[in-house]
Amino acid sequence: MQRRRPRPPWGRLFGGKPIERHIFVRDEKIDLGDEFLREVQYLRMHALLQHYGIVGHVPPYPKGLADRSWWCWYELALAIASELDDSLKIVDGRPPGKTAARWRGAEGAELIRLVDWFRKSKPKWSIQQCVQKVQKLFPANYGRMPLDQLVVRYHEAKRHHSTTKRGRNNERAS
Repeated sequence: MQRRRPRPPWGRLFGGKPIERHIFVRDEKIDLGDEFLREVQYLRMHALLQHYGIVGHVPPYPKGLADRSWWCWYELALAIASELDDSLKIVDGRPPGKTAARWRGAEGAELIRLVDWFRKSKPKWSIQQCVQKVQKLFPANYGRMPLDQLVVRYHEAKRHHSTTKRGRNNERAS
């Protein structure tokens, strides 16, 4: 039986989720690129320096022919930190499920943006009419789903994104 990994010493500074190599937008897999992902790791390591109050000269992320004489020490620190916290690891992302959970991400935000744009341009239209117009304009993305289900997904996404935004505003105020 495998024991549960203890929390990293810096807590949930990075949210506890690893860095995903791919993102999925409408079932299309988009590779973020190794160089970008390594820079994200590098920025997280900078955050650890700040968390521990370590000051001093830290070279920028090395691109091209930059001096890499210090790089082995960075790699060692990253390897040790990755053992303590999965959120410093780079992993292959899994495609989103076919459930409503995907409407809480980019797809839901896009649907909200499109429907709200129609609501502003045609204030007398109902949500159902706006969603129907979105379906007609983007049949490849939204045409396969029945209209009543897409309206429900719009409301779920709207509810999720409005509570998420409120949560972020409350965190900033604290």
